[in-house]
Amino acid sequence: MNEHLWWYLSRASGIVALTLLVISLVWGVLLSTRALRGVDRPAWLLATHTWLSGTAVVMTALHLLGLTLDGWVNFGVADLLVPGTATWQGATRTAEIGTAVGVIAMYVLVVVQATSLLRRHLSRRVWLIIHRLSFPLVLAVLIHAGWTGTDTSNRVYQAGAISLAMAAAVATVIRVITPSRTRRNAGA
Repeated sequence: MNEHLWWYLSRASGIVALTLLVISLVWGVLLSTRALRGVDRPAWLLATHTWLSGTAVVMTALHLLGLTLDGWVNFGVADLLVPGTATWQGATRTAEIGTAVGVIAMYVLVVVQATSLLRRHLSRRVWLIIHRLSFPLVLAVLIHAGWTGTDTSNRVYQAGAISLAMAAAVATVIRVITPSRTRRNAGA
């Protein structure tokens, strides 16, 4: 077995998790605003949004597993669960802050996902407030990737990260300027 397997798993699953989170955010905006009304199908959008976010959680778990099993960074359970405790060989202060941001983002991801699974048991208002944490969550994951990612000097990675950040920014602007179905129906 390749001695760097866990490091590659961690890097790849982190990049995939980021990509899935951004796509899930875009999908959620398309669903909530019905911006593509006329060509979209809400049930399909919701199923895809659910799959994307659930798969992002799985990729995040693989990211953590890879970090735990990798021998170079030597992350323990506390490093992955307590913001600010992770340090590793050659890490800058920015990278350590980025790691803390990643830990916090993981908790926000878990809360957003758990409340989505429990949506029927929550008021719409509570669920919506918590679900809107998805916007700062994606920003935090972008910061985490940019400050701690070892692929940040790779031009392909840079192009992909910039594209993901732009997609998230456009989705956020669309969400702000396009009224939701609830607000449109209340105004009618």
